[in-house]
Amino acid sequence: MAEIKGKISKHLYFNLSRRNFIKGAAAGTAIIGAPAILKGLTRHAKAESGVVRFLMTAPTMIPGDWSAFEKETGIRLEGEVMKDDPGLFLNELLVNDAGDRFDLISTLSGAEQEMIDNEAIVPIEVANVPNWSGMPESIKQVPYLTRDLKPESGKVWGSPLAMNADSFGYFPDKLGEPAPPEAVSWSLVFEDERTMGKSATGTMYYYLEECAMFCKGAGKVAVNDPANMTPQEANAVADYMIERKKAGQFRSFHTTFDDQVQLIKNGEVIAIRCWEPAVKEAQKAGMTNFVYANAIEGYMKWMHACYIPTQAADRGNLEEVYTFLNWLMSGAYAAAISPLRGYVSGRPDLGAEYAKSNGLGDDVGAAIAEAQDKLKYKFNHEQMWFTAVPEHLQDIQAATDRVLNA
Repeated sequence: MAEIKGKISKHLYFNLSRRNFIKGAAAGTAIIGAPAILKGLTRHAKAESGVVRFLMTAPTMIPGDWSAFEKETGIRLEGEVMKDDPGLFLNELLVNDAGDRFDLISTLSGAEQEMIDNEAIVPIEVANVPNWSGMPESIKQVPYLTRDLKPESGKVWGSPLAMNADSFGYFPDKLGEPAPPEAVSWSLVFEDERTMGKSATGTMYYYLEECAMFCKGAGKVAVNDPANMTPQEANAVADYMIERKKAGQFRSFHTTFDDQVQLIKNGEVIAIRCWEPAVKEAQKAGMTNFVYANAIEGYMKWMHACYIPTQAADRGNLEEVYTFLNWLMSGAYAAAISPLRGYVSGRPDLGAEYAKSNGLGDDVGAAIAEAQDKLKYKFNHEQMWFTAVPEHLQDIQAATDRVLNA
């Protein structure tokens, strides 16, 4: 891969001197302490026939497994998952040359401009993705897919994997609050006597942004854009969270998906900012009275999108890569991911057709209908689309650290 050509963001969590170390190690020296992902086989210039290698940053995007895709297409999918951290992902792609080893990559929305600027990905030819044409316009226009310094170029950079509008889980009956579709306030997580010591949020910087969204909606702190705060705004929100932390509001600050699930299952929380799959896991365990909120102040709206690394363009298996991208917008994927995770795929309409024609049952049909409804009410809310690399990321992270260390 050519040297990084674009302007390197001051927000990326890497040191460029590592590039030379990795390249030197590739000559035969052992990579001591390198990420596990680097220890796999390096891809050759020509791809292995009938195989697509896929790097993603969230295991919850996997529809159980990839057997349905492999059965339908005859293509084997080799997937690897790394930590859901935009900084680590960009480091893996821009410094450690993940494109040398993977034919397709997927990460949380908001990192795409860094990839475009550094010529790490190539545009997607939507003509090679038949299911693209029937995708709702509201999804086609999501900036994570078409972002460009020159929007009039008409380039498409990403293809949707799955998306959601995150909020929090809670027990309506224990709190005397309405259940969805009625909306409730984020105050259940951040400021409520009934949840004192029985609420939780997380350690990542975007959890501070969600608190900013609540503070803005409740008129507690003046914030313009919660997803792209100024240093002053971030510190004001941090001050509020520290006040709530010292008051005893939070049971804990979770770091992983498993942490979220255990806090719910163990009865340690009544309200928790969490991923929707954590609520699904609790419900599967019999906690059917635990629900995912429709939130008054808004949502952290996000998308995991797929991108084609620059190195993959000349590898010889783009047809197979496009077959996989098209399958991710098929009825089979929608009918698997929506019931399993509560996520919205690029073509939920095809999921409804697939579920009906394959007799998958009322539960699957209801989950897909719920996913389609999200496009109408959750994704239409003004607040807020997640930004992986906000302008003042270092300051927002510092403010978050201040909360965690208080």
